[in-house]
Amino acid sequence: MIFEGITTTKLEWNLQEIFDNTHLFYDEINNVKQLLEDIKKYENAELDSTLLLDLLDKKWKIKEIINNILIYGSLMYYKNVNDDEFIKLKSVAESFNNDVNTKLKFIDRKILSLGLEKVSSFINENPKLELYKLSLHNLFRLEEHIQSDEINQKIKENNDGINEQLSIYNNLLRDIEYGIIDVDGEEVKITSFNFVKYISSRDRDTRKQTYYVVNNAFQKEKDNFANLLNRIYGYRMENSILEKYNSVLENILFEENINPEIINKLIESVNNNLGIAQKYLKLKSNLLKIEKLHLYDFGVPLDSNLKIKYSLEEARKIILKALEPLGLEYIEAVKTLFNGHIDAELNENKHQSMTFSWHTYSFMNFRGSYIDLKNMIHEIGHIANYYLSKQQQPFIYEDSTIFVGEIASIVNEILLNRYLYNNAKNNEEKIFYLSKEIENYFTSVFKQTMYTEFENNLYKIRANSELTSEILCEKYYSILKKYYGNDISYDEIANVEWTRLGHLYRWSYYPYKYATGLLMASFIVDSLIDKKILPIKSYIEFLSLGSSKYSLDLLKTINIDLINSNIIENGFNILSNDIDKLCAILDIKT
Repeated sequence: MIFEGITTTKLEWNLQEIFDNTHLFYDEINNVKQLLEDIKKYENAELDSTLLLDLLDKKWKIKEIINNILIYGSLMYYKNVNDDEFIKLKSVAESFNNDVNTKLKFIDRKILSLGLEKVSSFINENPKLELYKLSLHNLFRLEEHIQSDEINQKIKENNDGINEQLSIYNNLLRDIEYGIIDVDGEEVKITSFNFVKYISSRDRDTRKQTYYVVNNAFQKEKDNFANLLNRIYGYRMENSILEKYNSVLENILFEENINPEIINKLIESVNNNLGIAQKYLKLKSNLLKIEKLHLYDFGVPLDSNLKIKYSLEEARKIILKALEPLGLEYIEAVKTLFNGHIDAELNENKHQSMTFSWHTYSFMNFRGSYIDLKNMIHEIGHIANYYLSKQQQPFIYEDSTIFVGEIASIVNEILLNRYLYNNAKNNEEKIFYLSKEIENYFTSVFKQTMYTEFENNLYKIRANSELTSEILCEKYYSILKKYYGNDISYDEIANVEWTRLGHLYRWSYYPYKYATGLLMASFIVDSLIDKKILPIKSYIEFLSLGSSKYSLDLLKTINIDLINSNIIENGFNILSNDIDKLCAILDIKT
């Protein structure tokens, strides 16, 4: 039975799987310090195949330990952002991680000094070195970007600077006062905890009030947000120059061996198909009986007054049923992760505005909405991907590459929506779920590509001048109008929404992966479920490969070639068909 073995305990992390307590966390830091002293003996050693293997084994053992230190320190903080001890824990973990990585840089330089031919001969001579073949190949591919101790120290200082700015950013988010709205004669204080509820309210005045009080609150801090972004982008750009890249984008793509043509193709394709998204927004405007949609109308569900809420227990059961098409091995992995690897319970001490996954741990605040259910199955996709890979791959390759990292999570989203649509009790529910599927394309493809194009523009501006709030507001307002079209009502306060785009601060060039991820995930579901040309076993094997191949080579194992196929363009055909299906249910001519 599918529900056998499922836990009924609270969905909270069991971080004792990493360290039983914080004393052991600090003990492990001291252990790593000793390991770093021990590994110094290799600095002046003449390497042969045996010593090279020994050195690499020790290096990756240290990296595995500091990865645990970083995960534990960070996750403990997100569980209680108001505790000074855990704030310190996160800071110590991040700083120590940067310090260790800097001290291990000599290993790469020492291997590079041997030359590719010599290292290749060592691999042929010692079969145990085959484990590190891809990593060593990638090291030589990145050779010109490996820098001296002096430059690496500067890069470390910049990374510490970025972390410092992110700490300020997190504190700014934590302390910002969103404002108060009037709901049925009662004052309601808007917070990160309840923002989604009120911005998606069926009452338009409630949405409007929420939109303005939140954007007004962020507008007051726009100069602070701009200064943070300006400094973070400055550090990233300086690091890219220090590492001999022409841009931050080249830096990000080159590390994964990604052809930049994919990004250009995505932006071009989305720009060519903006009419499809704008067609849906106009359809939604008609259905909601609003002459012109405003930005605060986007989150309203397309149904009369459908109220669907899920308890955590219901969510677990729905998720397991929805994921049945992926087979028993996948289901068993998810059951395991429901025990101590998902932190979804509401707790005022937790970070309130973040949903994320790291290693085999997911974090969210589950409030019972469809969005919460979707977020949960999305994050389960990430940690199940990691879990399956961890069973098959050594630590060096156990994490998926960043580029393919969204595929598993979005496949799960699609399967959830299909399950709910197929089990809908009436047309009203079908409309609800079908509209969610369409809006998933709107959010994950169109909006994320818009963010990518926006971020691209910001780096170009930052190369020649400071990023001020005036520039950021002007550029964001312009791209909003370009993507959403003329049938949307805009006002000037919309230009500060960039202040609430967390990815701009936390990562470089991440949003486009949601877009390519959805387009590729749609292809996989179609191949797995509809056409049945992709065996489930092949998909599970793909998830289990981690980063043991370059991203584009990983994709080829499930017949995806983004350069030489029409997968990106075909995604828009799926979207058009979904819109036509919605119109058919509603008996609307297109």
